Amino acid sequence: MTPPSPIPLQPWHRQAGTDWYRLQGIDRSMLGAQQLYLAGSEGLMLAASQAALELRADDWLGSGTLRNSFYVEPWAQLSTARELALVLDAQGSFRVRVMRASRGQTPVVLRELHVDSASRSCHALPLGSLSALPENSRLFWHVDAIDGARIHQAAWCTRARPRERLRLAVLLRTWGRTHELQAQLERLAQGAQEDPFHAELLGQMQFWVLDTSADAGELWPATPTAALGLNLRVLTGPNLGGGGNASHLIHQLLQHCDATPKEAPQEVLILDDDLVLSMESLARHFMACAYRAVEHVASLPVLMKSKPTQVWEDGGFWGRLNFHARGDFGRKRNLFPHLLKHGLSLENFAHLDEFGPLNHCEYTTFIFFALPLATLRRIGLPAAFFLRGDDIEFSLRAQAAGVPVITNPNLAAWHEPGHSYGQEYMAILHAVLINLTHSDGGAAELARWFEQRMVEHGSIDDLAGMQLYLRVLETLLDRESLVLTPQFEQHYLRALPACLAARMSPLPEADRQRLERDAGDSGVLLRPFVYPGYQPDAARHRAVVLVNGGAGSYRELPPVTPAERLALMTRYLAALSRWVQEFDALQPFWQQRLAASGRAEFWCEVAQQHAAATQLLAETSARRPAPGTGRCGNTPLEALPVASRSHEPALPQAVPVRELRQRMERELANLTRLRRQAAGSEAEASSSGSLRGLAGWWHDLRRPTASRGNRRRSAHTEAPLPADFDPAQYLALNADVARTGMDPGQHYARFGRGEGRRYRL
Repeated sequence: MTPPSPIPLQPWHRQAGTDWYRLQGIDRSMLGAQQLYLAGSEGLMLAASQAALELRADDWLGSGTLRNSFYVEPWAQLSTARELALVLDAQGSFRVRVMRASRGQTPVVLRELHVDSASRSCHALPLGSLSALPENSRLFWHVDAIDGARIHQAAWCTRARPRERLRLAVLLRTWGRTHELQAQLERLAQGAQEDPFHAELLGQMQFWVLDTSADAGELWPATPTAALGLNLRVLTGPNLGGGGNASHLIHQLLQHCDATPKEAPQEVLILDDDLVLSMESLARHFMACAYRAVEHVASLPVLMKSKPTQVWEDGGFWGRLNFHARGDFGRKRNLFPHLLKHGLSLENFAHLDEFGPLNHCEYTTFIFFALPLATLRRIGLPAAFFLRGDDIEFSLRAQAAGVPVITNPNLAAWHEPGHSYGQEYMAILHAVLINLTHSDGGAAELARWFEQRMVEHGSIDDLAGMQLYLRVLETLLDRESLVLTPQFEQHYLRALPACLAARMSPLPEADRQRLERDAGDSGVLLRPFVYPGYQPDAARHRAVVLVNGGAGSYRELPPVTPAERLALMTRYLAALSRWVQEFDALQPFWQQRLAASGRAEFWCEVAQQHAAATQLLAETSARRPAPGTGRCGNTPLEALPVASRSHEPALPQAVPVRELRQRMERELANLTRLRRQAAGSEAEASSSGSLRGLAGWWHDLRRPTASRGNRRRSAHTEAPLPADFDPAQYLALNADVARTGMDPGQHYARFGRGEGRRYRL
């Protein structure tokens, strides 16, 4: 892959000799949940498409949502951007207000502008210096249409020049999720087709993919990667797990940088294979890199795919006592990470300002993990963990090297958390290894933790659960183990099958609800499959059923004899006793292995072992967009006429409003027909209800009007379902969708298509 040389980013708008560079535009991808993107009056069409947002007389539109608010602190504290303006690319008769909000305060108006422009034109509202805004501010805009308006784009811009000739390397690795990864690449490419500014940035990114799927050699040649228009290099190789594959891929990147230093990126971004990320989020991150002023690791809030308005991770603390637990921010840690904003629901606007303060966390996730290439070289590569804890250890190592870790609320991604016995084995094994280096806790602290696990699982006769933690102890006591050696993956490939012995069975949603509702009356004790708590009266219950809530699966514990239980407890206590006795020798042993597995020499040896199996599958180069096409209005500045009343450069006359309205009416009629086929009128009513909730919050910001008339329900345009779409097979192939109880056709139209989900065997 020889990507074209990066070119300086062009100003997005020029006014009276002042160049404005775009930081953030409107995210209209509608990934996840519609209410996270834009708010509007009832009947307003919010379509995830290239078309402008159409406002009729008395309509209003606001950006005060999670995805389109402008959170000031990341830009004020971490970037060289200073002077700020809102640049509106629009036409019509309307009023625009720029609002500022912060936690516990009522939103206030910063600037206001009335526009009457028959032709498309750009309008800049300078807002002064970022540093002059109150700390923890969140900015958003609010448009009231007077006689109708069309909003093409609204971008937060700065006068400061970005870094020149910036390259960003985006690294993705997968095992068995090739289709999902390809769908994410297609999502980014599609976003660039709809926004020339995105295309300009995408041309300066390098995408590196390591696909360790058994059929990778068949899946990638069959995919027209050249049609994506990306600088893309696809490799295949052995499966070294999520963490191992990340370091193996990073090693390939570093080798390429050493061989061709002129092509080396300045910034690196690690992405997961099954996340959902919009091109606008990626563009915002690119611009944050272009204005980077402080060395740091950056991530973002992660929301759930199955509950797209619920945050499940926004950085965290590695078990450290902190103010959330009324602690002292000391070095004392334990095996439980503390996730920030975990479970926070964003169904309305109540919690948006909690993202206002810049989130300095102790660790963040490899779902989205960004840092400069120079920082990566300085702190080393991720440790040789097959899965679980690799991102935590890497973050803690960065912190120890003086590199802060933050999450940027101007970005967001969707991902589905999951847990299993195998993942618990790796999570606890790696947690102990991390604590041996990054905690002052000794043998007694960890021994108490393992005692608690034995007591809890022993109280309900869960021998499989007890064996899980015994395996962890036995691995830690084995100095001949392959853990944290260049052959580390062989340990996991042998150890993990034993964790599958205690299989759990999924249940249909109706049976799950009945089981959970009637458990007490039927004499069933329901407990989590890990950390069940001590149950002194478990023997009084007719049955004990363990629950994996994330997977929607259950397992009834079989009866055991006292001899079986005591035999396992004897082995467990013997291993725990050895752990305490040998701790002083085991701690430096594992510390040295952990440190060595993060060095470049370690991964060079791993790469040499797998050199024959690591092969190039595909390589393409991006098509460079025409110069200046990423600018406001997509028209060369010199060709723009002067707009009426606004003294802004006007853009070519757009499609007449009446024609656009007729087109949107046809789209809405088609959408209504499709929704009735896929979900029925009840689901449609539920969908429209969410927008009514949004409208209420904005009521006090609206301009009083005499009459608003009857409006259609808000909706985003959905393409027809494929002719061969099979609802039953879609649910069988996507268990997480089946657990939500959502209509399969509706889910595929809203989410599954964009996520690249399969709908037929």
